[in-house]
Order: sequence, then structure tokens, then C-alpha cells
Amino acid sequence: MTPEMRTKVLISRSGDYFGIMRTTMYVFLGIGAAVHFGPDVYSAPLFVLTVAVTVYGILAGGVALDDIIALRDDMDDETAATTYGATVRARNIPMLKMISATLLGLVGLAEVLVILI
Repeated sequence: MTPEMRTKVLISRSGDYFGIMRTTMYVFLGIGAAVHFGPDVYSAPLFVLTVAVTVYGILAGGVALDDIIALRDDMDDETAATTYGATVRARNIPMLKMISATLLGLVGLAEVLVILI
């Protein structure tokens, strides 16, 4: 893979990750609004939607970040020797993946608890 192709794929996967997170947060916002302003009754579809969005955000976001990690690890020596390469290698993307998954899981859990109670 050429450095130009790697850069294009990296930009694409980064955009995918941010799109996944944006979509997940907007759906969580919509679910939260539905729970807050809707009738105070249990809703199975809302419950399932919350679980599905949580799982989607965690899995799809994790896959995008795994691809970004793989692209970073495949960086050629010439790029790795630059300031950009050193900065990219210094980023703790696995920690971002863990924090992202944890926060999405907590938001999903909070919304599920509100739906159930």
C-alpha cells in the first residue's frame, strides 16, 4: 500500500469513526428526549433501540479504531521518522477505544435503566 493510499484510507476511517460517534450520540439524544417528554410507561421498542444503538456504537466504533491502529502500525519508516509520524505513534488509540466503549456503554445503560424504571 502506498503512503498516499494509506493516508486516504486513514482519513476515511477517521471520518467513519466520527460519523459513527455522531450518529450514536444523536440517537441517544433522541431516545433521551422520547423518554423525558413521552409517557411514563415501559417501551419495548425504545428498550431494544437503546441496546442496538449502544452495541452499534461500541462495535462499529471499535472496528474503525482498530483499522486506524493497523494503518498506524503499517506506517513506512520514512513517514514514521517525521514529526507527524512520531506524533501519530505517540497517540494512545487503544485507550481512546476503551474510553469510547465505556462511555457509550454507560450512556446506554443509563437510558435502559430510565426506560425500565
